[in-house]
Amino acid sequence: MNIRQLQFFRRAAGTGSFSDAARAEGVTVQAVSKSMHELEEELGGRLFVREGRGIRLTPLGEALLEPAHRAVESFASVERAAASWRGSIVPRRDLRLALVTPPFSKHAFICGVVARLMTRSLGVETHLSVRVGFEAMAELRSGALDALFTVGHLEAPGCTCTQVGTVTPGVFLGRHHPLRGRRRLSFSDLAPYPVLWCDDIDRFNETVLVTCREHGLSSPLESIDTDEEVVDFLESRNGYIMGVNLKALSILPFAVMHDLDPTEAPAVPVCLVMPEGPRRPEVERLDHLIRSEFSLLKKLLGSDGAVTDC
Repeated sequence: MNIRQLQFFRRAAGTGSFSDAARAEGVTVQAVSKSMHELEEELGGRLFVREGRGIRLTPLGEALLEPAHRAVESFASVERAAASWRGSIVPRRDLRLALVTPPFSKHAFICGVVARLMTRSLGVETHLSVRVGFEAMAELRSGALDALFTVGHLEAPGCTCTQVGTVTPGVFLGRHHPLRGRRRLSFSDLAPYPVLWCDDIDRFNETVLVTCREHGLSSPLESIDTDEEVVDFLESRNGYIMGVNLKALSILPFAVMHDLDPTEAPAVPVCLVMPEGPRRPEVERLDHLIRSEFSLLKKLLGSDGAVTDC
């Protein structure tokens, strides 16, 4: 049991709807539903029953609502105390950014190069790291991060999501995959083979995989939890991974990025996500830089056209 589950539970009980709770919390409906299912499993009973298009509390849910409310409020008081402490110290002048993606080959090197480029262009010390979606959003809302870069659009209450460019999808294949010898792949080529799905990533925003599925990709989804399982998935089970088509991400000879048929490959937006409201001057400069200079990243990453200006 964790505070996030209790917060979702309290919100769903108050709104009478998982979808309304998800909008209020800035997450997907699937994230709320999954958290409630896990909480019910741990508690050994159902918290909600469906009623028409809404939900209502079971007797167990009613019994737990007030304790959950107190727990969430207690946690919120800790957050407020931390925020008050942060406000009492000298405001920082650096920029802390996150690329919302699972860790990938050479991510530390690429983040370091991009951060140095931004530091020189903005005249502000800039840090760029990799974060998974819900973790990144929590840090953005707390002020630990100033902005997020997402591959795919994100709906998050209280945040702006501005498209700054697009990327082209690619297909990551293991060395023994039957399609490894193909230069270019279609959705129909990929249809018989399983594709990697991750709840923490693909339920957070409209990722490359989510976008491709909306445009006709029909491969069966397979959820995998560990790095060892990913290796087995690529090496022994003819699975594949959807991602941004950057040849630099290939891990030779283990796995190689392949092109999608350009007549099928959708353009996936790259977005800058920031909290609504007043911003520090450093964050405003970042906004202007990214909107106008996305082409620098294209040249930097050497994408051979995989990244385009908005």
